[in-house]
Amino acid sequence: PLLAPAPVCAAHYGCRLGAMKRVLVGVGKALRDTGQAVERMGMRAQDNWIFQEKICRHRALMNLFDQRPKLRPSVFVAPNASLIGNVSVMDESSIWYGAVVRGDQSPVDIGGKSSIGDRSVVLSASVNPTGFAAKTSIGDWVTVGQGCVLRGCTVDNFAVVGDGCVIGEGALVETHGMLEAGSVLPAGGLVPRGEVHGGNPAAFVRKLEKDEIAAIEKKAEDVSMSAKKHADEFLAYSNTYQLREQLGTAAGKI
Repeated sequence: PLLAPAPVCAAHYGCRLGAMKRVLVGVGKALRDTGQAVERMGMRAQDNWIFQEKICRHRALMNLFDQRPKLRPSVFVAPNASLIGNVSVMDESSIWYGAVVRGDQSPVDIGGKSSIGDRSVVLSASVNPTGFAAKTSIGDWVTVGQGCVLRGCTVDNFAVVGDGCVIGEGALVETHGMLEAGSVLPAGGLVPRGEVHGGNPAAFVRKLEKDEIAAIEKKAEDVSMSAKKHADEFLAYSNTYQLREQLGTAAGKI
């Protein structure tokens, strides 16, 4: 009798699929490079040297092989911010000017109504010293200030991270937790629910008052509204802005 085929391991199939995607990405890149080289040869033959002009090739959204950022339509990403690799951002969140969110070693998840301040860096980690998942997770209604560094940590819903803070691998800021500006929360550190921590290393300062807890949501909402105003200034690369101005003029709004 014929032997039944051996079952295919799901993990093995996933590895083969991932390898195939990487090969396709590599072939696509080679074709693009070849086309660019041919184009430059043709321009040289026409004595057209415009390709030597220095232009900004910054990309706000950048793939890493088969890993690509996933954003909801209402997310605001500043023109000079960078989202790289396995990054997920939910509704009405904002990534501000000069910020970098890099999901190259493990996923980075950002919830809704959250904000990553100017020049802040959110990184993933390959290994978590606490033994938990190495992914970086930022919840809903979270405000991360300017110039912060977050790596392989978890920031729960309605938390606030002050300007210039550093949060290490495996650290946890619980719901309604607050980290004062300039604080360092080391690897495996904890900011319990409803507490304010500060210093280097971060230590307990005080409990949050009821009005302060209520103000966290309002602060996140204010940042979200501000992001919508900034988003209105950055339209897609086309002549859409001309059409918008014409419609506004016809409606008497401009």
